Amino acid sequence: MFSVLLITWLLLFNQQIVAKTVGANIEYVEDDLDEEILVTTEHPILIENTTNDDDNSHNTVIIENETSTHLIDQNNMDKSELSLDDIIELNVGGQRMTTFRSTLTVVPNSKLARMFTKDNETKTKSISKENTAYFLDYNPVQFAYLLDQLRAIKRMPNFVPYELDIKQPNVDVRFNFSNMLNELGLNPERFLSPIAGAHLNLKTNSLIGWKECYRSKYNTPFNATVLTNTCKGKRLLIGCRSVNDKETLTVAGVGERENIFNPCSVNGQCTIDKKNNIGFYYVADYVWGFEARPKDWVDTNYYGHSMQTAFSHTCDSRDDHSDYRLCWSFSSGVSRGGGDRCGREKNLHNSKEWERLIYETI
Repeated sequence: MFSVLLITWLLLFNQQIVAKTVGANIEYVEDDLDEEILVTTEHPILIENTTNDDDNSHNTVIIENETSTHLIDQNNMDKSELSLDDIIELNVGGQRMTTFRSTLTVVPNSKLARMFTKDNETKTKSISKENTAYFLDYNPVQFAYLLDQLRAIKRMPNFVPYELDIKQPNVDVRFNFSNMLNELGLNPERFLSPIAGAHLNLKTNSLIGWKECYRSKYNTPFNATVLTNTCKGKRLLIGCRSVNDKETLTVAGVGERENIFNPCSVNGQCTIDKKNNIGFYYVADYVWGFEARPKDWVDTNYYGHSMQTAFSHTCDSRDDHSDYRLCWSFSSGVSRGGGDRCGREKNLHNSKEWERLIYETI
């Protein structure tokens, strides 16, 4: 009888051991899964965990990606890594959208970027958060169109904000799109002003994104090496002013570096390629300058075509649109003395009362 009872007890004991071992294994697997998040890099869908485990509650990110899907142990990651490019839920005009923080902050110092820049000192206070989504009162179709372009910009190498070129959507959804860009600080003039063209009586304290790289008086011959050795910016602002008003550029013109050396011969007239109503000309060893038109000028003789300027070895001396002309002669020019100009002021080659200035993009 005793032996029967002993065998029965041993059988029951072994079943308990097996049950506990199996239960422990299952519990271990569940804990491992609970510590992992499925992540990749594109088009996330945020699914909130509905359970509230005091030890291991988390959000699960399920993302489709054609190139990669991998598991990351959330507990072994530094918190700064997790928040560096976290996922942002948006409610745009009542429609939910999801993107990465880096997409919203891809244009540095824009208002949109400042809304979502994450650091220890600046918190997102300019937009309201509804549950887990940030509310933005914009047309969702327009904002989705903008978001796609921000994603494209994020993948552009060497992007600079003043080259920002957000395209307008189709005409049927274009209304107020430019207002949205302005409110979000996504207009290039926010980062560089003036950004193109010629300008009269330009206040130097109004310049944005420019730094002075050269200054000299007109009585000192201009050295062309300044344009390659000193002022190396991708875009240049060339101007002049009276020494009696150092806060105002009498005339100034903006040009891309590749456009400011439009070569001309020393014989007769020079054809100028006009962009943004301004055209630069360059005669090696003799002169360099530009002629321009007002911003909204429409001229059947010039608009949409090349412009002409007449000179030989000396500076441009024409009187039409004289306010929009600038010319400097080089130190190597054997015929120097033919009339350096600043707008309508001519024959400044010996003047100490006028200054040349060049600014480059920061």
